[in-house]
Amino acid sequence: MVEDNRRWGFEEAEDWEYEAGRRATPPPAQPPPDDADACIGVDASGAVSVLVEFDGRVRAVRLAARWRDSIDQRALDGAVLDAANDATMRALSRSVETQGDLAVVPPAPRSAPVDETPLTRADAERLFAAVNAELAMFTAGLDQAVNAPVRAESRGGHGVRGIAQSGQVVRFEIDRWAHAAPNAEMEGELAEVLRALRDRGTPATRPTGSAIAELQALASDPAKLLRKVGLA
Repeated sequence: MVEDNRRWGFEEAEDWEYEAGRRATPPPAQPPPDDADACIGVDASGAVSVLVEFDGRVRAVRLAARWRDSIDQRALDGAVLDAANDATMRALSRSVETQGDLAVVPPAPRSAPVDETPLTRADAERLFAAVNAELAMFTAGLDQAVNAPVRAESRGGHGVRGIAQSGQVVRFEIDRWAHAAPNAEMEGELAEVLRALRDRGTPATRPTGSAIAELQALASDPAKLLRKVGLA
C-alpha cells in the first residue's frame, strides 16, 4: 500500500492561519528611550508612559492609543502609579549622574548688596534672632513636606485622585466611569494630578528670608563686614 502524503486544502489553511497568527502576535512592550531632556517611565504593559524633567517635574502622561487592549481598564490606576514612580526613579538616577559630572557647575547664588551702615551689637543680635526664626520655619516646613502625605484631585470631573509621600506616589485612583473618556482628556487630568502631587510634596531646596539674605550678603564680602562692625 502506497502512503498518501498529499496535503489537503483545509490542512494548508490551518498551517497558514497558525503562522499568520504567530506573526501577528505583538512582541512584549519595551520601555521607550528617554527623551534628550526628559526621563520616561512606563508600566509593565507599556500602556502608560510618564515623562518627567530631570528635576522630577511632570511634563506629560501618554496613554497608548489602544491601551484598553493591553490591560484591564480597572488596572489603569495601578499602571499610572507604576509608570510615575518608574519615571521618578529614572530622573533621580540621572540627577545623581549629573551631580557627579564635574563639568556641570551650578550658578552661584546672587547675594543682596551689603549696606555699609555700622552694625551695632544690638543690630547683630536682632539679625541672628531673625535668621534663627527663618531657619526654624524652613526646618518645620521641610519636616512637613518630607513626612506628611499630600493629596491632589483633578478639576476636570473624571475623578482622578492621588496620594504621595516622601517624593513617591503611593496611591492613585480613577473613577471607573472615567475610562470611557477620550485619551487626550484622561492624559491631561492624569498629568495634572501628578504635577500637583510633586509640587505639594517637594520641599524648598534652601532656606529663604530677608534675614538669611542679609547674613549671606555680609558673609560674601568680609571686607565690608569688617567695616560695618568697626574693625577696618
